[in-house]
Amino acid sequence: MRARLAAWAQALGPARAAFIGSLLLSFVAVQGHLVNRDGIHYLETARAFLEGGLSGEVNVGELAFLAFLPTLIAALAFVTRVSLENTALILNALFMAGTCALLVGITRRRLPEAAWLACLVVLAMPAYNQYRNEILREYGFWFFSLLAFILAMRWNDTQRRREAVFCQGALAVATLFRQEAIAFYPALMLWQAFGAPAGQRRRRVIEIGFLPLAGVLLAAVLFGSGLLAVPHRVIYFFDAANPLHALQVINEAADRMSEAVFKYKYSREEAGYILFFGLLSVIPMKFLKMTGVFLVPLAYRFAVPPMRTWLAPWQPLPWAFLAYVLVLAAFVMHQFFLVGRYVSLLNLLAVPIVASGLSLLMQRFPRWKALMLTLALLTMAANVVSLSPAKTHIVEAGRWLGAQATDPARVGVDNARIAYYAGWRTTNAIILDRTALATALAEKRANMVAVETTRKDRELEKWLADNRLHVVQRFANKAGDVVVIAVPESTQPSPSTTGRSRANAASME
Repeated sequence: MRARLAAWAQALGPARAAFIGSLLLSFVAVQGHLVNRDGIHYLETARAFLEGGLSGEVNVGELAFLAFLPTLIAALAFVTRVSLENTALILNALFMAGTCALLVGITRRRLPEAAWLACLVVLAMPAYNQYRNEILREYGFWFFSLLAFILAMRWNDTQRRREAVFCQGALAVATLFRQEAIAFYPALMLWQAFGAPAGQRRRRVIEIGFLPLAGVLLAAVLFGSGLLAVPHRVIYFFDAANPLHALQVINEAADRMSEAVFKYKYSREEAGYILFFGLLSVIPMKFLKMTGVFLVPLAYRFAVPPMRTWLAPWQPLPWAFLAYVLVLAAFVMHQFFLVGRYVSLLNLLAVPIVASGLSLLMQRFPRWKALMLTLALLTMAANVVSLSPAKTHIVEAGRWLGAQATDPARVGVDNARIAYYAGWRTTNAIILDRTALATALAEKRANMVAVETTRKDRELEKWLADNRLHVVQRFANKAGDVVVIAVPESTQPSPSTTGRSRANAASME
């Protein structure tokens, strides 16, 4: 039996196994999960494209920066006649599976004996696997970025110009998903500027960078001459990348922070340094946290000198890693926050290094091999299997509102998902927090509210009483979390609504 499994695995190969395994994990991850808030925006934009074309939703000049994923979802849904939500989930699952297969392929290309371990690591790393149930632009960004890197490796080995052209084209597509991919163009050029053989560096830099160089020249002509207006998204990126602007923002924030937080003069003088290095520390802390149990093999790989010797075969991944760290640093300095999934690409780029470290650990400590594999498999399962009760109450509340509420523009909700499952566009509903919902009720801008709360929330009943709201319907899940639908006491619910409320309440009890 063991021999048969080994033969089957050898015939399948680690890259195909990673692709199939990733699809299975994505299928498990989406079971019982609601659409994430970003996903709702993408799906609504895709629906607008299907119903009214591009001009009804997004300015065409900003399209490449904001709406490529919704456009792709809409086009595929139109061709396949599959629902927008399922189309988005399938598309993301395929991109994620392709990303996993590419990483295993990169590892097998440089370190064949660690290919199967790379398959395990890439499917179990928490950093990006925990987002499998969400509809995000990152999946396409990750896939086409990794595709560009493996094409760059092939070009570096063979010097076929076709690979260089395809590499830059893949990065161009990655940029349509997330514009941060632009930073990988100079990373590839610097890789060749420092790593190519003497006498070939200039030619190789131009060969791997002719597309971005031509793009910069064309943009300078078009924008400089005034033939095209600079997109707002481009202006935003220039502001974020401007170190002088970043220092100005840091100093202004430090002044406010020193007055509000620090009691002593000496600490106030250092407020800027504290804020600067505190923000920068967010990047490595999130990276290490999302590495999970694989932090041990990563650290073990780094503990074996010399670093330059074992990093060299993985180029250009280290250069891409450095470039993306600089992008994250610019972002966190500009916005003062950093979402975990933005850092996830760093963990993806580290997968071959982690697999190499895990291989060394197993060679050094063979008795602990079973424990290492068990921990990895448990982490893999924990990423996609949720033991918390499903949020069915949000779906039920949304469907009830969709059937009962006659005017979505008069219904206030504190969770966009409720409006989505009601079948409304979120732009047609009032989505506010409780305080703002109370104001909307008082100003007669809303005549019904749907409020989500947890079983531990003791403030809801008081809020309902303070605002003289009559509960029309309650929807609860197995954990006791509730969506309450209420109207002002002066509003008399219709007999059909009251009847539905009582029937539902009885069934829930």
